[in-house]
Amino acid sequence: MHLSSSLFAFLTWGVSPLTANPLPQSSPPQTGGTGPFAPAEYTTISPLRSHTLYLPKSVPASSRLPIILWGNGGCSADGLGFRPFLTQIASHGFFILASGTPNGKGQTTAALMTQGVDWVNSAEAKAKYPFLETSRIAVAGMSCGGVEAYTAGHNDSRVSTIGIFNSGLLSVAESEKIAKNLRKPVFYFLGGESDIAYANKQGERDYKYLPAGTPSWKGNLPVGHGGTYSEKNGGKFGVAAVAYFDWVLRGNAKASEYFKNDAEAKNAGWKVESKNLDGIKVTPL
Repeated sequence: MHLSSSLFAFLTWGVSPLTANPLPQSSPPQTGGTGPFAPAEYTTISPLRSHTLYLPKSVPASSRLPIILWGNGGCSADGLGFRPFLTQIASHGFFILASGTPNGKGQTTAALMTQGVDWVNSAEAKAKYPFLETSRIAVAGMSCGGVEAYTAGHNDSRVSTIGIFNSGLLSVAESEKIAKNLRKPVFYFLGGESDIAYANKQGERDYKYLPAGTPSWKGNLPVGHGGTYSEKNGGKFGVAAVAYFDWVLRGNAKASEYFKNDAEAKNAGWKVESKNLDGIKVTPL
């Protein structure tokens, strides 16, 4: 398939060669996150040899942790590529399986997300991690990883919501086929007019194709395609992502105000649109 130069750049953003880390090469201060389940950490587990797991270091016996499957920018197989961002989210009470191994090489596919969803629903996973809340699963990803999230999540009834970060479907035909038929909540976190996903109209187009009754939110922060993932605790994208997952997966009513009464998001610099957010009904964990 022929790809335009702008589309190829979108799929492989910041990746040279393709197996490189897709984030800016910096070393932000690493923390265990600031959430109520902090500190969080990353590790690996033998049943999922192609994933990196982020979770709180200690989980109280009465707690339930929703699950997030994450796809990296450039479809990079480095599970640490979004470490500050994912650690911060995990510290708010989430079990995150990022595609790729720590410092891994090569590229991932949407099949790794589906493999993760299959595994967390297995008897083995439930015995090892009895706190897993398998009725609340998100697939999400940045850039190429966002396309993986669409692929893995749009037809999987086990997936509760889809998070699209600096991304979108690659053609009008795909938007008509997938976005036009989505009923589960979809949230878009884009980088403004300098984001190649904005210029190619992927996320913007998808949002317009969503049915009016589908709960959805779209925010543009003018920081470009790279977002703020490599900043301490994921920066402003980290704040918005925590609010999204905390509301849609954990049922935190206070977190919902970031989107429903969007003064905080706008004050942070997000330009926002939304549809049918009152359609999100989640019992608090």
